[in-house]
Order: sequence, then C-alpha cells, then structure tokens
Amino acid sequence: MASEKNTEMGVAEFIRHQSSSLPMALTATECAGKTYIVTGSNIGLGLECSKHLVKLGSKKVIMAVRSLERGQAALAAVEAETLVKGVAEVWQLDMGDYGSVKTFAARVERDLERVDGILENAAAANGSWIVTEGMESTIAVNVVGTVLLAVLLMPYLSRCAKNFRIQPRIGIVTSGLGFSREVDLSKIDKTRGILGDVNDSSKWDIDGTNRYSLSKLLQVFAVRRLAQLAPVEKTGIIINLIGPGLCSTGLVRYLNSPSKLLVGGMRLVLGRSAEWGSRTLIHGIAAGEESHGKFLSYCQVKEEWVPRWVSNAQGDEWAVAIWDEVAGELEKIQPSCVGKALQDL
Repeated sequence: MASEKNTEMGVAEFIRHQSSSLPMALTATECAGKTYIVTGSNIGLGLECSKHLVKLGSKKVIMAVRSLERGQAALAAVEAETLVKGVAEVWQLDMGDYGSVKTFAARVERDLERVDGILENAAAANGSWIVTEGMESTIAVNVVGTVLLAVLLMPYLSRCAKNFRIQPRIGIVTSGLGFSREVDLSKIDKTRGILGDVNDSSKWDIDGTNRYSLSKLLQVFAVRRLAQLAPVEKTGIIINLIGPGLCSTGLVRYLNSPSKLLVGGMRLVLGRSAEWGSRTLIHGIAAGEESHGKFLSYCQVKEEWVPRWVSNAQGDEWAVAIWDEVAGELEKIQPSCVGKALQDL
C-alpha cells in the first residue's frame, strides 16, 4: 500500500487548496436512474450533498439520519430548495447502535432495487467520554460502525455490480486531521489489543479534536486494508477515503468550549461552506478505479498527501493489525459478515 511519491501537504498548500474552486464531478446524465445513500444527511456536508444529488436528477436519494424528526426537517429543506419531491427519502440510522446499522443494511437490501453509491458521512466528535456499544463513542461510530455498514452492504453491492453492470462506490468521509496523530501510535500498547487500549478512559482523554483525529486515523488504516482485501476486479466495488478539508459545518457542536473556539476561529478564516465541501463527497462517488483504497481531497486523488508512516511497511503493519481487530468486532456483531463481504477472496 506504499505510495510511490509522498509530498505531505504543508500549510501554504493547504491554504491554497482551501481557497480554490471545486468542480461538480457528476452530471445529470450520470445521475439519471441512479440511487444514492448519504449518511449524516440532516446537516452540513451530508445535507448539501443530498441537495446536489436530487438537483442532478437521481432516481432516489436515501437520507440516512439518527433523528427522524431532524431528518424530516432536512428533507423539507431539500425539497424546498430543489423543487423536487418524491426523490429523497428519510431512513433512520444510528451509527453508534450496531443493531440500527444491521437493520438499515437489511432494509437497503430488501427495499432498494439498486444502489450506485454510498457516502458514509456520519461521524461523532465529542467533548466528553461517552460510551456506546461498550466503546468510547468516537471509536464506536467513526471506526467500528462505519466499517460495519460498508461490510454488511458489500455482498449486496457486488450483486448490483453484476446485475446492472455498474461499479458501486463506497465513499468513507474521513479527515486529514488523522495524519496529525502519529504520536498516538507510540502510546498504544498492542499487547492489550489496539481497540482495548484506545478505549481505556484512564489512559486516554477527550482532549479537543485529538480524539476525533485519532478515530479518523484508525478509520483510514482499517479502510485501506479493507480495500486491499477487496480488489475492484473481484467485488466490482470502488472504496475510497474522502478528506473534505476544513468546512463550516456543525460537526464541532459537541466539542468542549476551548475546542469550539479554536476550530471556529480556523473555520472563520479558512473554512469552506458546506456546499463547497460537499462537492468533495460527490467526487468520491464519481471517481473511478484509480481511487480505490486511496485518499481523496479537493476533488482529486491525493494519495501523495498520505504520510510515509501511514503508507510504508510499518504503516501496512498497523493497517493489518487494526483491520484484524475491527474485523473481529464485526464478526461478534454479525457472524460471517466479513467472509461474505470479501467473498472468500
């Protein structure tokens, strides 16, 4: 998984890209007859992405949300702005409740004829230590829940690929902030198990955005390994990681006050609007096989921005170790789901 070239993004390049314009990677012709799923779609990037997909003439857009009440309000906003009714639908999905994830995946398979793209945009960023499903919630949602949804839907997406001669996409919305947490790897005691260690509240703090960033780093490692184990030529599915950059969204609403002030100040100066940021998500479900297992940002494949310590042999070892533990958790949640997803590849 090592990159041939690595030019890790510096501050000047980050500022330049934050101010650059972004294209719309899909056209109305490409969206005609297509069905898309967007998680975390009642606010921010997910909401704006749903608006774009409806405007572009998609056949169906599933807005997956934790709160049906907030989801219905978001649906009303989508229909009011696009003047299109009957395309977007609100479905309940709580990424921190593995039973909810399983129910959602089963509903997709039962009720949708096809799915052309899934944007896993829902995420947790907390200002206090909250436990869900026996884990601190940013790990439960951003790592285990996110990978669980992808794995549960992969057999269905492979059938869609064969039946409709398409290449369904799974776009995992991640964050380049994960690449700032190399220091956390040296803190993890692998002998305790990686997930066991990072879920020890006596060792780890909810310290601003650092916890969120660590969860995104673990997510990157797990998804890169999943993509390696599930090549497009075998599954028919393209899996990529999308870094939307710094955007003005509601993700920080649950952080503590100092973190809100810090992130809010940065967003005030450099942040993109949610609409502009959502274009990076659209690119994720438009990008071709060259994006499989890769890091995307600013509507381009930006694998060269992945740090060497993530993409080199040592990084590969971390990816394997983290994937193995996450896969073990998935098997507890839904026995045989990993084998079915990988089709015994």
